[in-house]
Amino acid sequence: MSKTLCFTGHRPNKLGGYTGPKAEKIQGDLFNHLVSVVSRAFSKGFDTFISGGALGVDQIAAKAVLFIKDHNTPIKLVIAKPFPSQSCKWPESSQKQFNWICSQADKVVDVSPDPYTREKMQVRNEWMVDNSVACCAVSNGTGGGTGNCIKYAQSQFKPILKIDPYTLEEKWYLPPKNKW
Repeated sequence: MSKTLCFTGHRPNKLGGYTGPKAEKIQGDLFNHLVSVVSRAFSKGFDTFISGGALGVDQIAAKAVLFIKDHNTPIKLVIAKPFPSQSCKWPESSQKQFNWICSQADKVVDVSPDPYTREKMQVRNEWMVDNSVACCAVSNGTGGGTGNCIKYAQSQFKPILKIDPYTLEEKWYLPPKNKW
């Protein structure tokens, strides 16, 4: 039976920034940790991983999945874009990176049609949670889209592996056994 894990997490501004030694350290350590998470998930029967493709954790997680996949591990990467033109306002280098990730993915889903609206980010997050049995959330505890995604996953009684982006400490949040 196929099991799917989705990722949610912060943008680079909450991961040490977009460039520089601090960003490289935090994001590099996070990549290595997510490689471990994907490997452990695969050993527990997960074979499909969903990323929203946004800058930050989404792309780091997607690259971790592709890294494991490149080592002949039979896993799939799904990119859930909130709308087709998601990356059109990003810097050119970020667009190229995103296009490469999408070209390597097994499936790219445009969850909503263009144009951008703020609500489509949450619609994408809900789609990812609804199509997963568990969620991996890289979060420092602040709100925003990551916080909203975590709240939605909790409302859907999904197990959530929360990872602190700075310490890499992990904590599982399991749904109550009785949903009533």
